[in-house]
Amino acid sequence: MSRPGSRDPLFFRPLWIEVDDSALRRNLKHIRRHVGTRVKILATVKQEAYGHGLIPAARAFAAAGADLFGVGSLEEAIQLRKAGIKKEILLLSLLLPKYASYCLEYRVIPAVAGLALVRQLQKAAEKRACTVPVHLKIDTGMGRLGPYRRQAAELAEEIRSRYPRLEIDGVFTHFPVADTDPEFTRAQIEAFRGFVAQLRTAGVPVRLVHCANSAATLLFADSHFSLVRPGLALYGVQPASNTEFPLSPALSLKSRVIYRKIVPRGGSVSYGRTFRAKSSTRIATVAAGYADGYPWSASNRAQVIFKNCLCPQTGRVCMDHFMFRLPRGQDARIGDEVILLGKSSRRRVSAEQLAHWAGTIPYEILTRLSDRIPRIYRGNTKSR
Repeated sequence: MSRPGSRDPLFFRPLWIEVDDSALRRNLKHIRRHVGTRVKILATVKQEAYGHGLIPAARAFAAAGADLFGVGSLEEAIQLRKAGIKKEILLLSLLLPKYASYCLEYRVIPAVAGLALVRQLQKAAEKRACTVPVHLKIDTGMGRLGPYRRQAAELAEEIRSRYPRLEIDGVFTHFPVADTDPEFTRAQIEAFRGFVAQLRTAGVPVRLVHCANSAATLLFADSHFSLVRPGLALYGVQPASNTEFPLSPALSLKSRVIYRKIVPRGGSVSYGRTFRAKSSTRIATVAAGYADGYPWSASNRAQVIFKNCLCPQTGRVCMDHFMFRLPRGQDARIGDEVILLGKSSRRRVSAEQLAHWAGTIPYEILTRLSDRIPRIYRGNTKSR
């Protein structure tokens, strides 16, 4: 395994991500115990597995017993297949109709919400003389993808009666406020339950019924149906402020001090001169910035861990650098490690905390981490 500071050119710049495979596996197993053995788990690995690395994360979840994988693009599904992942893959977003044949070629289950894609899937299936499983997306309040209940029922009947090569293998919806509004979420669950009952009464057998994201998986047992779709929770981040589930954060972002100086009283730091020293101040610079995904909006608010101390980020975050104040009486040497996201033996900077400083959500903190940052994996998967 290559290490920061080795001769591997990936590490010429001292910035890297560490991912704990055992934490990923542990999180999935905790969710398995929570939902029971009768409920299938779809591991959501879209957007490079929330910044953790698509292929290594998928392998870790597969080893821990994930039943299916959920992706956000056909490209991700193809990458999984080429990496040897054999489990079912559900494309959670909508595919442009002209690419329908790829679902058959790579055994990807598409989400459908209208007839344009359905028609192309039917044509592709006729050419191959096969049946295509699809999951029907219904909108119960998200307002993003899928028809509302009446139109969804009409679409299901249209598929069943006129497109014999398509099988409605699943039906699903999505929650916008499972983490903050239980009343609205319960209303969605009941509306969804009613739609599923309507489908079955009409003679549409549905194998997989699912609506639960991470927050609903942990907070609403009646949302589990036959499948849950955890995402953020799999990576060790609490999906709601009122959840205290035993989750283990898997990702750390680290850099090294590349320069240090003493800024005199009245001296300023970084663009806009938003920080001015009230007294002589020791400042260290690290090799990370907003182009790497570290949030510019956290300027002068975030903290980093240096030698087990929380140190304030100082001045505006730059494209590929930012600065922090050293503790009183402390100095730094070139090459000293700095934890931007993660923990030391006594301190932690969580994705939730960094998101709070940046005025955003943990999802954005993780998924915006640049794919150019080298990832190091502890466990059975390889670094990249």
